Amino acid sequence: MQVIDMNIDLRAIPQLSYEELRAYYDKLIAIPTTSTRKEYYVWRITHKLQEMRFGGLDNKTRQMLENMDIKELAKPHKFVTGTEIVKQYKGATYKIRVTDGGFEMDGEVYKSLGSLAKLITGRKVSGQEFFGVKSWVK
Repeated sequence: MQVIDMNIDLRAIPQLSYEELRAYYDKLIAIPTTSTRKEYYVWRITHKLQEMRFGGLDNKTRQMLENMDIKELAKPHKFVTGTEIVKQYKGATYKIRVTDGGFEMDGEVYKSLGSLAKLITGRKVSGQEFFGVKSWVK
C-alpha cells in the first residue's frame, strides 16, 4: 500500500508537474481517467484532499443529490406569468406580457422573445438581449 501525503499544502498542488499530478491522482483517487488536462488533476486532487481533511457530504445530502432529477435542473428558467416587459425602440414603445404560452404583444401570443425582437427590428436578434432580460433567465 502506497502512502499519500495528506499534509501537502493545497496551494502547492498546481505547481506539480503533470507526471507528479497523475501519480498523486492514481494513489489518492484510483479511478481510471483518460483526461490529459493538468487542470483536471489539480481540481480532483485538491477537492479529494479537502473532502478527506474536513469531511465529505453527509448521507442525507448525498442521497438528495443522487435522487435529483437532472433533466428538471437543465430546463431553462422561465419568466413569471404576468410579468410585463416594456421596450422603447426607434421612438416606439412596445409592451410585452409574459403568458403561460409565451409572450403577448398587441393581443397576439409569440413563442419567444426572439420572434418578437425580429418582428420589431426586422432582423434576427437575441430576444433576451434586445429586451434587456438576459440576466433574468440565468
